[in-house]
Amino acid sequence: MSKRSFGISKGLFTIDDFMRSSFFKLFRFIAYPNPGALRVFNFANREDYLFLPEMLSVKRHIYFETISFFFLVIILVATSLYSIYHFFDIAPLIVVSAAIALFYFLLMLFKLFVVYKSFSGTVLDFSDEEIAVLKDEELPVYTILIPLYQEAEVIMQIKQAMCAIDYPKEKLDIIITLEEYDHETITAIHKAELPPYFKTLILPNVKPKTKPKALNVAFLKTVGEYLVIYDAEIVPEPDQLKKAYLAFKKNPELGSVQTRLDHYNANQTLITKLFNTEFSFHYDLFLPGLDHLGLPIPLSGHSTHFKREVLSHIGAWDPYNVTEDCDVGMRLHRLGYKTALINSLSFEEATSTWKPWLYQRTRWMKGFIQTAIVHLRHPFKFMEEIGGLWNFIAFIFIVPGTVIVNVLNLAYWFIFTLWLLTHSTLIQNFFPGPVLYMSAVSFIVGNFIFTYLNLLGAYKRDRFDLVKYSLLSPIYWIMLAIASLRACVQIIHKPHAWEKTRHGDHMKKGELFSIQTP
Repeated sequence: MSKRSFGISKGLFTIDDFMRSSFFKLFRFIAYPNPGALRVFNFANREDYLFLPEMLSVKRHIYFETISFFFLVIILVATSLYSIYHFFDIAPLIVVSAAIALFYFLLMLFKLFVVYKSFSGTVLDFSDEEIAVLKDEELPVYTILIPLYQEAEVIMQIKQAMCAIDYPKEKLDIIITLEEYDHETITAIHKAELPPYFKTLILPNVKPKTKPKALNVAFLKTVGEYLVIYDAEIVPEPDQLKKAYLAFKKNPELGSVQTRLDHYNANQTLITKLFNTEFSFHYDLFLPGLDHLGLPIPLSGHSTHFKREVLSHIGAWDPYNVTEDCDVGMRLHRLGYKTALINSLSFEEATSTWKPWLYQRTRWMKGFIQTAIVHLRHPFKFMEEIGGLWNFIAFIFIVPGTVIVNVLNLAYWFIFTLWLLTHSTLIQNFFPGPVLYMSAVSFIVGNFIFTYLNLLGAYKRDRFDLVKYSLLSPIYWIMLAIASLRACVQIIHKPHAWEKTRHGDHMKKGELFSIQTP
C-alpha cells in the first residue's frame, strides 16, 4: 500500500483518517453532532423541565466546542495582528482600534438599512370588518400562559385585562403558574374570584427558578391550538387574539406572531420616558425592518403568539436561558419558521426607578450572551441554518453585538473623557488619521442618528410630549452600558440567576390600567 495504515477490527485506518479524526476532535465546533439526535426532545423530563438536548441549552455554558472555537479565534486574531505588524509596521493596538471603529461604522450602517426597510410597511393589519365576521364556532381554543411570582399587587388588573379579551370564553385556556411558597400571590388569586376558564398551576419546587421553566411546566398542560404569554402587568388590546388567529390563518408558513409593545406609565419618571422612546424605536422601526428583510427576530418575552405544534417541534423553551424569548426566536428561524409582526399593541409597565431597571436590563443582556453562546457552539452549521452569511452577520450585530457595543461605549466614553482632561499623546497615537475619521463619524454622526431615530419613534407614536426626552438618549446609553457590563460579570458567577422585576408601582394611586374602546 502507498499509505501507512493501522489495522483495526473493521478494516484499515490510514494516517489521513487519523489526522482528520484528530482535527475534528481538536476543532469539534466544525463537526456538528447528529442533527437527528439534536431534534429528539424529552418532554417527560421532570427533573428540571429541560426538553431540549443539553447541547441546545445553556444548562452548561462551556463545552469543548466553545473553548476550541474561542481559542481558534484568538489564534487567528493574534496571527493577523502579528502579520500586520511584521509586514506593515503597524502597532497591534492601532489595528484593534481600527477594527473597533469599523465595527461601530458597520453596525451604524446595518441599523440604518434595517430602519430604512421598515418604511416598506410589512406589519400585518386587519380591519374591524375582517374581525367582526369571525364566528365563534370557527375560532380554535387559545391558550394564555401567565407566569406569576410575587405579583399580588396586579392580580385585579390581570383579571380585568383577561376578561376584556374579545374571544369566546369557552375557548380560552388561561393557565396561571404559581410558586407553592408564594403565599401572598396565591391568597390574592383566591380573593380575586377568577372566572372558571382561569386555571392555576402550582409549579414543582425544582430548579432552575426561572420564567421559562414555569412556561415549560405549563406547556405540558396546554390544550390550545395557539398560545400566547402575558406577563403579570400586561394589558393587551381586546382583539389581539383574533388578529393573531387571522395572521396564522392567512399565512400558514408562520410559526409565531409578534405584537408591538408600549408602556402605560411612560410619563411616570425620566427612566420610563427614556425606556418608552427605546421601545418606540425597537417595535416601530427596527423589528419591522428585520421582518421585511427576512432576518432573525429576537422575540419579546410576552405578547408573542405561537402555534402550539411549532413550540413542540422546537422543544419549547430553554429553562436555563434568562432571555428565553430571544433564544426561541433564533431557533424558530433556524428551523425555517417565519415570524410576522401584527398591528396590535400590548401595554406593559416600564420599570420606573434605577435599581429595578438595572436588574431587568442586566437579565436581558445576560440572556443575549447565553443565546450567543448556544448558537455559536457550531458556527458553520448555525450559519447554514440561519440563512447564510448575511443572516449570520445580522445575528452577530443583533445579539452579541448589542452587548459588545454597550460595553465598548462605556470604555470609549472613559477614554474620550480621559483625553479631554489630559490630551494624552498616548491615546492620540492609537487613533491615526483614518481610524480617527472613522471613529469620529461613528461617534458624532452615529450618536446624532440614533438619537434622531429614538425621537422619530416617539413622534411616530404621537408621543409628542416625549420627543424632547429623546435628546437625553446618551444618558440612557450609559445606563445600558452599566447593565451590560454587569451582565458580563454575572454570566461567570451567577449565570442562571433570575433577578425578579416587581410590578405595580403605577398602581400606588389605586388605579387599574385598561384600554378604552369606542
